Amino acid sequence: MSLAATLIALKARLGARPFQKALKDPVAAQHRLLRSILGRNKDTEYGRAYQFGSIRSLGDYQGNVPIISYEDIRARIDRMTHGEANILTAEQPILFAQTSGTTGDPKYIPVTPTCRKGGGTTVWLHYARTDHPKMFDGKIITIVSPAVEGHTPCGIPFGSTSGMVVRELPGIVQSAYAVPYEVYEVEDYDAKYYTLLRFGLAENITMLGTANPSSVVKLAEMADRLADTLIRDIRDGTLSRDFEIKPELRGKLEPRLRADPARAAQLEQMRSSRGGKLLPADYWPDMAFIGCWKGGTVSAYLDQFPNWYDPDGKGMPPVRDMGYLASEARMSIPVSDHGAGGVLSIHLNVYELVPAEDIDTRPDDPDSWSFLDIGGVEVGKEYYVFITTTGGLYRYDMNDVIEVVDMYQGAPVVEFRRKGRGMTNLTGEKLSVNQLIKAVGSAAKETGLSAPHFKAEPDGDNSRYVFKVEFDEVPPEETARQFLKTVDETISGLNIEWKGKRGSGRLREPVLQVMKPGWYDRGKQKLVAEGRRLFQAKTILLDSKATYHPEPDETAMEVEPGESHQ
Repeated sequence: MSLAATLIALKARLGARPFQKALKDPVAAQHRLLRSILGRNKDTEYGRAYQFGSIRSLGDYQGNVPIISYEDIRARIDRMTHGEANILTAEQPILFAQTSGTTGDPKYIPVTPTCRKGGGTTVWLHYARTDHPKMFDGKIITIVSPAVEGHTPCGIPFGSTSGMVVRELPGIVQSAYAVPYEVYEVEDYDAKYYTLLRFGLAENITMLGTANPSSVVKLAEMADRLADTLIRDIRDGTLSRDFEIKPELRGKLEPRLRADPARAAQLEQMRSSRGGKLLPADYWPDMAFIGCWKGGTVSAYLDQFPNWYDPDGKGMPPVRDMGYLASEARMSIPVSDHGAGGVLSIHLNVYELVPAEDIDTRPDDPDSWSFLDIGGVEVGKEYYVFITTTGGLYRYDMNDVIEVVDMYQGAPVVEFRRKGRGMTNLTGEKLSVNQLIKAVGSAAKETGLSAPHFKAEPDGDNSRYVFKVEFDEVPPEETARQFLKTVDETISGLNIEWKGKRGSGRLREPVLQVMKPGWYDRGKQKLVAEGRRLFQAKTILLDSKATYHPEPDETAMEVEPGESHQ
């Protein structure tokens, strides 16, 4: 193992100690963490408003401090982005993690120095390497977003926390990674994946890590599709001019490349032996570990892994879930390859968990919800998640549903199940009902159509959405296609995650199903016949628990971006 790999392993082992200490008494650790967060921030504007200094217990905290969504603190965070200090945290943020908001305006999540030192990923690496000691024998490939995608009015950057971690790795540690950080700043998706592969195919990769398994598949697909270009460039030591890479980035990347005719010949031979297919099972035969999400709607991509990484059935590289992650926080740490569960990161955040049935049955009555600490949950039950972080989120509603699947040394092991009220999530796009309503309204206005009834259904098998719309009259095919195009483009304008996933191909082009006149009323009548009260019998525009179900008898026309079916 290289010096760089040794340093990574040492840092991971040391970084795991706070988590392991918290596991000795998880509930007590949560209470200590809450007192610590409140104590550090009691003199902030938010801390004074809700009397942090007088809080002595979780019960006090729940009595003093309201549950919140991002919209409840947007104005305060806007002030922070303009440079005001001591608003939510005593620490000044060093970064704002940017993610999509339900209204269309991005969310800016404060990242403080304490957040950054939390090291949830280092803990994950420690447990992974303990089980898979060969994962650092070769080079590492990880796929992250750029550390900096822009700057707030006061000059603090916004971007990706994972990107910042990779960018600021010490030089000796960076040598363990096959791909220079600058590759992640390439904006064009095909160009980014090409450049990842240009560096990666020249190396012996033993670990691949990225949150979304669709990226693992896309990497393999593009290596096969671009095999001629990649092999030529590895032979010649070049970076193809066929891809859009800014001159300043190209100037940083090209000097790091070298001609490697021997490796190019190996790749050509591998490809020839497979009848023209270039597979990671051949060019990365020592792959010892893959880290990515395994649960929820993205799990379908895992079924494609063996085609690329184990075509001969000799055994897949082990795959471990990356954990329950969001821009707001890292919330779980998987400690085994089994399933998609991870131990709640009890040393990083304070958790309050509400039984899913409380919110699903009484969504507008939070006084009736039961807020439990981690000691009050039961294995096999689903819960909504509310977090308190070191970054200034207090009793923050993640609007996520997780299931407690096990216990680990007294701490819950959880799996992400679905987004909560008014939101769906196939591959990280986090589509909200507000965005859907705005998009349909924009499309109706642009095309001159009236669309009184509609809904969106996620089609996980095809990684796309099906928009079902009942117009006043069945429109001409081309008008319907324009309607679909406008819906897609409008959502992209409102939701940076949708735009990103559509641009990368992880979320495929949507489909429009034009429903027959009376579809909505017939559906309502069916619900009433099943025992639903009349005022309750309404179409849910976007249901996090629903999946696409065909209604051929109710469909007048199906329109895809390039064709239609009557």
